[in-house]
Amino acid sequence: MYFKSKIHNKVSQFLETSTDEAIEQFYYKINDIIQENSRDDEHFNIDIITNFFNKHSYYYNSTTNMYIEYITEFKVINENEMIFIVLNYLTNYHTNYDVQSNLKQQLKTKIIKKIKEKSIYNNIPESSTIQDMINFLHPNFFNNRNYAKYFMITLGDIIMKKTDLFYFIPLHMKPFIKNLNKHVSMYFHTMNLCNHYKFQYYDHETDKSRIICFNTINLDHFTIPELFYNNLICISLHYSNRYRSGDEFLSDPCCHNFKNNILWIKNTSKTHIIQTFIKEYTTPKDGNKINEKDMLFIWKDYLKNNNIMNIFQKNSEFHEYISKELAIYEGNYLNVTSMFLPYVNDFKDFWSKYMYNDDSEYTFEMNEIFQLFIEKYKDKPIDEQMINDIIKYYYPYVIVNNKVIKIGCTLWNKKKEIDSFLSNKSIADVHELYHLYCSEFKHNKKVSKNYFLEYYSSL
Repeated sequence: MYFKSKIHNKVSQFLETSTDEAIEQFYYKINDIIQENSRDDEHFNIDIITNFFNKHSYYYNSTTNMYIEYITEFKVINENEMIFIVLNYLTNYHTNYDVQSNLKQQLKTKIIKKIKEKSIYNNIPESSTIQDMINFLHPNFFNNRNYAKYFMITLGDIIMKKTDLFYFIPLHMKPFIKNLNKHVSMYFHTMNLCNHYKFQYYDHETDKSRIICFNTINLDHFTIPELFYNNLICISLHYSNRYRSGDEFLSDPCCHNFKNNILWIKNTSKTHIIQTFIKEYTTPKDGNKINEKDMLFIWKDYLKNNNIMNIFQKNSEFHEYISKELAIYEGNYLNVTSMFLPYVNDFKDFWSKYMYNDDSEYTFEMNEIFQLFIEKYKDKPIDEQMINDIIKYYYPYVIVNNKVIKIGCTLWNKKKEIDSFLSNKSIADVHELYHLYCSEFKHNKKVSKNYFLEYYSSL
């Protein structure tokens, strides 16, 4: 240590005399020097430790005995990695001083102990880290930045076991929640987020029910790295502490625009939603009737178009509530019509007249059926998605992977058309044949390339 040279100089100076008085003076001065330099050593050690935490930010999770390094993002590391980082720092600290091995171990122990006092559950990220996360969640997952904050607060509430609420989210977000749950269980503590995040309402307590509306997205198009989940979890812990709870956050004026959406189940009775549905989707008409199956279809359409969760357990429960508002006899609601049913009835008429079972037929694309329908029933305000919904509801047995299978159409015999095209062709290359087919039928409907290749290979 640097103070050894000071001691050596003092010793040499006082040993020049050998009187009892000099020895006594020497004794007291040496004692003073030792005390003084002990304080210097203590300050030196404190400086080393302080400098470490000035340059590094680490947190500890006592549940899993994992450390979290934070620079601009949160990275989980194990204890061996943490010890290596500390020892490497001590080895490279200040070239003017020699940190001895025994002191290095003492300092390492003190630094590790201090890190363990910094719980990840009380982390405080930089604003830039938080904004980067919010900028990903909005607009990818949410159409409102504060909705993204609310989701993170609920996640923090769940991890820290501060809530007994249920948060209903769209089914398409289930893979994301499952991956998130895996990271929570791996690095924090074993739990099941799906005890709180629900994908379907099933007689849950309405006072404890909240709705989180995600954007409609295809998660197959997202590659989400592991580091993202770590950042999301740690920021969510911070937000849960900062705002205390999701419900308290909803009292903030910034949540005014979507608060009612979140609390919709809590604040809306089943009777009220049925009355609203009847008002918006039906019209009184003497002598007319809507059967139960058609009424259920327009109810599902109402839920979808208004992004409303179905809070009825079974179809029978829906009919039970709506029959309190509309007269019903032998499965038909009386003296009522709907502006949405004429298009449904037209399509059912189209299906019964022109579509038939055909086990030898391959597939019809949804857009092909839509085109055939529009050509026959012109000027109808209906789109391909509506056709898709109608077929899935009324003819679910013909749907496989969003394609209609084993169904023929009298308006377009695909196989007969291809046979006619091939009758005078001598080209062997099937891809060249399809290109020629598209050229000859450029003003007509054309079968898809997959259909053409599949049929050609069966000849």
